[in-house]
Amino acid sequence: MQFWRSRPATKLPIMLNHQDIVDSLTENNKTHAWGSRRIGKDELYVARIPSTAGTGLPTALVVKKFQNANPALLVDDNVKNRCRSEMILLASICHDNINRILDVIEREEAIMLIYKYEVNGSLDYWLHQPKDAGRPLSWPERRAIAIGVAKGLCHLHHGCNKPVVHHNINSSNILLDQNFKAVIASFDDAQMNMAGLDQPLPITDLPPGNFGYAAPEYGVAASELTEKVDIYSFGVLLLELVTGRVANGAGVDGLLAIWARDNCNELMANHLKMFKIAVDKGIPDQARYMEEMATVFKLGVDCTVGDPKQRPYIQMALKRLRHNRGRGSFCGLLIL
Repeated sequence: MQFWRSRPATKLPIMLNHQDIVDSLTENNKTHAWGSRRIGKDELYVARIPSTAGTGLPTALVVKKFQNANPALLVDDNVKNRCRSEMILLASICHDNINRILDVIEREEAIMLIYKYEVNGSLDYWLHQPKDAGRPLSWPERRAIAIGVAKGLCHLHHGCNKPVVHHNINSSNILLDQNFKAVIASFDDAQMNMAGLDQPLPITDLPPGNFGYAAPEYGVAASELTEKVDIYSFGVLLLELVTGRVANGAGVDGLLAIWARDNCNELMANHLKMFKIAVDKGIPDQARYMEEMATVFKLGVDCTVGDPKQRPYIQMALKRLRHNRGRGSFCGLLIL
């Protein structure tokens, strides 16, 4: 078939046994390693392969399988185009905080993209796991995750030949490696904006986003979407890291971004007396990091304002995260 004649760029040697990988794609190995906005479109598997000494290859991989909705049908142009668009996009991006394609397997009935499996799973699991399932993430770990995601987004928005908009930043799509380094995954709906930064994106068939993470302009001004939709989602992620709340909760609090915006001034008043109540109870040694967590919370609020033009660029958000790292200063509460 050879619809793609050059392999994606990768630092790892391509020495994978394709037949071992294909044989491992059983029903029991299906996974939700990351979430897609397009429900039921393509399937994800975790493939576990024998380790080859000295190659540096992972022993577990995520396999994304592109095939027709009717599995009895062979690969057609629609399947090829879906796969090709993701390959071309990710082959042009090389960054430590962005998931990359290791290999591609082509068969008559399906095309499979091979990704590294990040052994600590998704950020969503670590933030919202059952209380008895394992240890909570410390604040230094959460801060490092926030900075890692910001660095990845900064590369997408400002470091590529043309800005790339992810469209689906959420805690399920932030994977954590063995050192809890953040890796952005799920590029199903990502777009390269050929018109450049701040220019509207050509949106045609993008389905509704993850409720709670999706910027309000998706529903009211779909013809005016820019990279600032990722800033909104990133802001929700920051609020999630600080509070431990889900982005779209039940009850009177509802959407995390709206709750944070409505209560921000009260939470920040009186030397953070109320803010202490809002912080994730699972974070150890909270008093040591309270003011720093407050500055990240305020950044999350600034990133989720309704007007996209008022949201900071990811470069500024990254600068603010780095500036307040390890500081006890309250200056981060100011809008920079």
